[in-house]
Amino acid sequence: MRIAITGHGGMLAQALAETFQDVDELLLWSRDDLDITDAKAVETKLEETKPDVVINAAAYTAVDKAEEEETLATRINGDGVRNLAEAAKAIGAKLVHYSTDYVFRGDRAEGYDESFEGYDPVNAYGRSKLAGEQALKEVGGDCYLVRTAWLYGPGGPNFVDTMLSLAEKMPELKVVSDQHGKPTYTVDLAAATKEILEGGYVPGIYHVTNETSEGGITWYDFAVEIFKQTGKEISVQPCTSEEFPRPALRPEYSVLLNTKLPPRHDWKEALAEYLKKPDK
Repeated sequence: MRIAITGHGGMLAQALAETFQDVDELLLWSRDDLDITDAKAVETKLEETKPDVVINAAAYTAVDKAEEEETLATRINGDGVRNLAEAAKAIGAKLVHYSTDYVFRGDRAEGYDESFEGYDPVNAYGRSKLAGEQALKEVGGDCYLVRTAWLYGPGGPNFVDTMLSLAEKMPELKVVSDQHGKPTYTVDLAAATKEILEGGYVPGIYHVTNETSEGGITWYDFAVEIFKQTGKEISVQPCTSEEFPRPALRPEYSVLLNTKLPPRHDWKEALAEYLKKPDK
């Protein structure tokens, strides 16, 4: 089994590399190794290396900056995905690609399962990721679309580390309490990816997050739990999205419902596992 992982150096790719380290051959491609927006380069790379599976962890993820750089975001998250899908299909390789809860409008308090198709993202980042999903559908082949949300883990900027850093500088924080979702630990997402590939699951759409109570949690809930588990003495106050304006709108309810895979860790347990890392 030969597996290629794009986006090497990023947060998710780091977890994937560790999870798949026992395969026969693991190809780790950074942007310097492969620019997924270059269709010819992608075609040539896959033809030369002939991986059995391509896992795409390369992505434009700067949600707010995407409002100014939607063309670039779409080139990476849309065109880049199409290039990989076409090249993978040409050599008969499986493709795993990750998308986001932000492809949905976020007006369904009951959440979104894998079959829901009423997309309508509210920001440029969501539109760019939806372009990638549409590309997979158009190209076809053995493609696994894995949607996830609120990702955090070693090796990259994330909400947990941001909260801990701010706590060192400020005695009080305001955190939005009107956006609902589910956090996802990169280690659990990588494990689910391996489970999908090795467990005989058919190509299609899968939702992977850590488990929460029904309706998800808010960023405020997440922050409170971070400080509870780390014993940080800091006041955390809830606020509305209007009180904390950002360049990009966020969906109010973007809870992903998993109906196809066994459940992951409870979100509090996953957070505790992450906080045990030596650098925390």
